[in-house]
Amino acid sequence: MGVHLKTIAMVCITSIALAGCELTDNTVQQEVVAAKPKPVAKPNEGLPNPKPRPKTDPMYPPAQVIIGWHAKACGGFKITENNTQFVGAKEIQQYFDFSCKNNVLAPDAVLTKLLKLDQAYYWPDDIKQYWWLQKQQIKQQINAKKEQEALHDKMQETLSSLATIEQQLLLREETKEQ
Repeated sequence: MGVHLKTIAMVCITSIALAGCELTDNTVQQEVVAAKPKPVAKPNEGLPNPKPRPKTDPMYPPAQVIIGWHAKACGGFKITENNTQFVGAKEIQQYFDFSCKNNVLAPDAVLTKLLKLDQAYYWPDDIKQYWWLQKQQIKQQINAKKEQEALHDKMQETLSSLATIEQQLLLREETKEQ
């Protein structure tokens, strides 16, 4: 029993002594670091500000502002200017300018730009819903354009067939007259 107690006591004393050495070793190093003179920084030397900036949530434009930008870009709507800097405002306005000019002529390019814009930021839900509605509208335009082209091709084929039939009828009449 005595040997066990002596062993436990020896382990406790050794661990306390080691911890004490580490503490004193750290304090000595800290004193040495504290004793070194710190260089004086000039105020306009271009160093970063040591004060951390407060972290703020990004300000996304509300849905009514986005709808206003869209209506203004496509014409017929005037919005009051707001000096608030929103996340992605420049990209959104560039997209609307492109979209309004090319929506009918190049809906595929408009859809591509919209997909890039949609994935550029972590949009709030109301803006995501607006982008979804825009995508649905553009996809409908693309499908309507494809259907119109198919209908146009079929009509051209029908006109070509009618022209062939008309030529054949004219040839028959000429052969009957001879």
